[in-house]
Amino acid sequence: MKNDFRLQYPLWQMGFIILLGAFAYGLSSPMTEVVNTETENSIMISIGGAQSLFAMIALLLYFILLAVFAYQLRKHNKNNPHQKVSAFSIRPPEYLEQDEGMTYITRKAAQKVYTFITWSLPLLAAFAIILPLPKLFIIWGILLVALGQYWIYYREVRSHLKEDAE
Repeated sequence: MKNDFRLQYPLWQMGFIILLGAFAYGLSSPMTEVVNTETENSIMISIGGAQSLFAMIALLLYFILLAVFAYQLRKHNKNNPHQKVSAFSIRPPEYLEQDEGMTYITRKAAQKVYTFITWSLPLLAAFAIILPLPKLFIIWGILLVALGQYWIYYREVRSHLKEDAE
């Protein structure tokens, strides 16, 4: 069970979230030049050298991680035809419900995630309304909430599986 792809799924998602946050940082402060004269209407957006390089590296790493993820997903589905994971399923693949014990663990982890979301999203919205935050901080806040939900879920499921192993 330790090497089950469905158990590792939250870790993959956390990796994607971190790379998206890095990519957002790389695109965070474009220099915009707006020229509006009677003869010329143009908008030019350019990104500084270091930040553009950071964004491109984050994007490249994202696609590499996506390729490795697709490979691991295909490998899992080939080795476990009765527990296939769909990359485009509406139902999260981390729901581990093959028996009553795993259903209980999944439900308990999902309850903790729901509690976290119930408190964190309104707090994030309140901060975004009250404080004059840049868009990047709001994006990072949303990504941090997503990262937190996967971390809580993974930690909870992992703690139950460690107890079962002992």
